Amino acid sequence: MTDSTQAARAVLPGEGPVARRSVSEGVADHLRQLVFDGDLRDGDRIPQREIAKALGVSSVPVREALAALQREGVVTIEPNRGAFVNGLDAEVVAEQFYIFGRIYGLAARKTAERADPEVSTALSDLAARIAGESDLDALLALSSAFQMRIVDAGGSKRLRALITPLSRLVPGNFYAKIPGSAKLVPRWVAAISRAIASGRGEAAEQACWRFIDEVGDLVARRFR
Repeated sequence: MTDSTQAARAVLPGEGPVARRSVSEGVADHLRQLVFDGDLRDGDRIPQREIAKALGVSSVPVREALAALQREGVVTIEPNRGAFVNGLDAEVVAEQFYIFGRIYGLAARKTAERADPEVSTALSDLAARIAGESDLDALLALSSAFQMRIVDAGGSKRLRALITPLSRLVPGNFYAKIPGSAKLVPRWVAAISRAIASGRGEAAEQACWRFIDEVGDLVARRFR
């Protein structure tokens, strides 16, 4: 059995065509899921034809998805050979979350230093809503809004471009996939919000570091 045939087993039959929010984004999400779940492992060659057939798409969005995933470091494209998976393990996960936390922390520090009352009020409101939310889909939406409000307020366009791919390591609903992660959110979001509201940039930055480090450790445990 060839490597391509083995990897083709990772394509989930019966999922049906990808919804066209953008087709290539849907394909990329599907491939991220396969890599995260271990159905596609380090060094596996991506079976592009099988992926396209299983998802009911042409080869074009598959190639577009692979180009995007190469920019994220998920795959490496080798000319005339194909695309190969850069797999996940506990060390890779910890490294990625460490970097994510430091970028997020930098944005939080700058947000605190800029002391925009409107931003502080919005973050406090989101933190309060997060504290009272038990639905995991709603919690994901609220926490993503909290994070992006900080990144938008404290980051440059280049910083935003860096943080987006780092946030995609866990596909789907993060809190549903990583047990215990939802319990961390209210406490740390409140701490970050308070630090920003009081203009304590270093405290906001370090709260982000500790929050993301804890979350990253939960994800890394999945691969140990």
